[in-house]
Amino acid sequence: MRIGFVLASLMLLFSTVGTVFAAPALVVEQLEHDFGEVIQGNRVEYSFRFQNAGDQALEVSRLRSSCGCTAALLSTQRLSPGMLGELKVTFDSQGFRGQIQKMVTFETNDPKHPAVTFSLRGRVKAELYLNPERVNWGRVPRETPLSAVVEIVNDSAAMIILQQPEVTSSDIQAELSSRNLPAGQKVKLKITGKLSEKQKHLAGYVILRSNFSSDLQLKLPVSARLSAN
Repeated sequence: MRIGFVLASLMLLFSTVGTVFAAPALVVEQLEHDFGEVIQGNRVEYSFRFQNAGDQALEVSRLRSSCGCTAALLSTQRLSPGMLGELKVTFDSQGFRGQIQKMVTFETNDPKHPAVTFSLRGRVKAELYLNPERVNWGRVPRETPLSAVVEIVNDSAAMIILQQPEVTSSDIQAELSSRNLPAGQKVKLKITGKLSEKQKHLAGYVILRSNFSSDLQLKLPVSARLSAN
């Protein structure tokens, strides 16, 4: 009788301990992915895989990305014990150049992993770009002539024909040294501007289109402010 009571007590104890320690357990295949090199304007897609290795349902919530250029989609927000899930990440390389790293984070009800961050990194190669990528004359007196020269660089293997520059402000002018841009070469884009009477802030864009890609346009921000003196 006494032995039976002890055994029953031990079984109750083990059952209670199991209940106390029952929890979801997130296991991630990998937290980082290097996609290598991609041509500017293309999209990169990668799926991070994870599993619930615990004995309670895993809840995934509050999915967020480090910038609007990166979209993320979960295969499910609730994983039963043993169930697999995927986080599909898409990076739009339009407007980026050089090394990049983008983050995606979600939260879980796993007490050991309340938040998990995934990293997508690599290099974006721009085949047509501006150098520098913006013109900012800073604070200037109203009478100061505003002028700058920007290079348009062709790192592709094709001849590019540029269209005449478009401007979004009548206070900005843009002139190309040539509309023909051979492979591996550069042309100059001269930018001039002025602060009109009573105007305290100059802001606008120079937009360049070409036959290189219907989806790609170069957009140059131009700005200046009237000095206090």
